[in-house]
Order: sequence, then structure tokens, then C-alpha cells
Amino acid sequence: MSPKPTTCSRCVDESVKNGKTRSGKQRYLCRSCGKCYVLNPSQLNYGNRFDQSIVNLIREGCGIRSIARLLCIAPSTVIKLLIRISETIIPPTIPLNLERIQVDELHTFVATKSKGVYVIYSWSNELKRVLTIAVGRRSKSNLRLVVNPLLEADVQSINTDKYSGYKGVVPIKRHTTFKRRNNGIERHNLTLRTHLKRLNRRTICFSKSLAVLVAVVKIYCWY
Repeated sequence: MSPKPTTCSRCVDESVKNGKTRSGKQRYLCRSCGKCYVLNPSQLNYGNRFDQSIVNLIREGCGIRSIARLLCIAPSTVIKLLIRISETIIPPTIPLNLERIQVDELHTFVATKSKGVYVIYSWSNELKRVLTIAVGRRSKSNLRLVVNPLLEADVQSINTDKYSGYKGVVPIKRHTTFKRRNNGIERHNLTLRTHLKRLNRRTICFSKSLAVLVAVVKIYCWY
């Protein structure tokens, strides 16, 4: 038997009226579990209706609110769909015995400019694509998330900048630090900063959430 109109579907306890939505629908609040709900909502689930549109707009450099305005949906819905899409993305398979891979870090901010984070990733000039990604502090644990899959694929040479954190992460026999050998990934850094406004330098358009930053980078590089 379906619950009464004023009964919470979660704990089957009586609910009280709790104002109305912007469209004028009555909201109810369960005093026991705190759930707030609307009876017969106009839109139950978007499914994958907007998935491809969100991906296309992200790749064209649109922000969360821009996408929400263009698709006529709420910004919070865009964020939920964005994160769900990114969770379904499978990292590309790394071919065995690649000759040379480039690794670099891209500095940006999350929430405030006092909270700097890095987009650490590897780039293959042979394949012209990103192979591994890690977002967060420039720590050895995050560097290993990028480097270890390359070592498992038996990459012959890994070229980085001269950041000391790579010592102990990349084996000495495979590690090089030639500046000119990172031209490919440095050019891709420029592409990322050009296409993704949240990665631009000297801007207020940085990410407000680490989860959204990770989702956007994964979608741009791997979708």
C-alpha cells in the first residue's frame, strides 16, 4: 500500500507542510528523519538525456551555470550529472613498450586562491592523448598514481621537470629531465588552459569543488 500523502516514504512517519517550491508545489518535511520532499514532482529523473550535451559544452569551455542556462536545468543538476558521467569513464589502456612518456603538473585552485591543487598527468606524443591523471597535492602518493601505471606498461623513458618529488617515484634508469622533451605536454597544458576556463591563470573562474574539477578534467581528456 502506498504511503499517505503526508507520510514520509523513508521512515513512514507523518510529515508537516514546509513551504512551497518556486513553481507553487507544496513541500513536506518529515520530523523524524528530516527528509524534505514534494508529492508528484514534475521531473523524476533526467536519465542520460543531457549527457552528450553536457560533455560537448564542457569540451567547448562552458562553465556549470552556462550549461545550466543553455539546457534550462538547475546548476545542481548539472553538477550531479557531470560527476555521474565522469564516474563511468574508463581510463585508456596503456600500450606496452611505449618509447617516451611526458609527465607534468598544472597548477590551479579549488574554492579559494589560498587552496592550490595540481592536475598531474602523463602525455604520449606517439598517441597524442592523456594516459593517466591525478588531481590534488603534488605529493608522492599522487605522483605514483600517474607514474605506476606507466611502469606497469614497461614504458622505456619518462621525462619530467626537475621537481624533486619524482625522485624515488620514477626509477633512475627510466627518468629524464630534458626540458625540450616536454614540449608536447607543455603545449597540451596551453590547450587545457585555453579550453577550460577554470584552469586559466589570473581568473576568478576556478573550481569551487575538487570533485567537479576532477570530473571536468576526466571528461575533457578521456570522454
